[in-house]
Amino acid sequence: MNQDMAAFFDELAPTWDDAPTEYETREKLVALMELTQNGVIADIGCGRGVLFEHLLKTNPAKIIAVDVSGEMIRLAAEQHNDPRLAYVHGDFLDILLPMLDAAIFFNSYPHFLGKEALAEKLSRTLKKGGALVIAHSHGRAKINERHIGESVSKFSTSLENAEVEAHKFQTFFTTDTLIDSDEIYFVKMIRR
Repeated sequence: MNQDMAAFFDELAPTWDDAPTEYETREKLVALMELTQNGVIADIGCGRGVLFEHLLKTNPAKIIAVDVSGEMIRLAAEQHNDPRLAYVHGDFLDILLPMLDAAIFFNSYPHFLGKEALAEKLSRTLKKGGALVIAHSHGRAKINERHIGESVSKFSTSLENAEVEAHKFQTFFTTDTLIDSDEIYFVKMIRR
């Protein structure tokens, strides 16, 4: 696990802004995901669980909340109590998970630095026909602005346009939906 990244997000966790004004945007993004009922979903880089309420409305069998920050996981578990939620503290690339119907990166994808390793791990973790979703509640320019600066740039990469990001996963995934607007960033791919 990247201890420096974990420490960085542990420090931010208590004051992390869950953006209550973006509720409708999150609703729209989850609707675009078209998740199947009774599926197993991983919310990777879940933070304090801002997406849980929206994902639970899709009637999943289970949501596995994964974060490198133990403090983010602790706060998420403290704030969200539903028997369908399971919490995992660790680096997604290093942990074992059951086969997933969907893997979701909501506002967390830029913090996964090795895209090739990420694609390989997802190919082993998602069922055939499973969905890989990269979603942001803002457009690419605003997301990239947030990741400039000495402290955060060590732990993030810039988002490229949606087509370029999807291309990084083409060995294992087919592209389903691409939205790269000023308002949202959304990439959905399907496991081959």
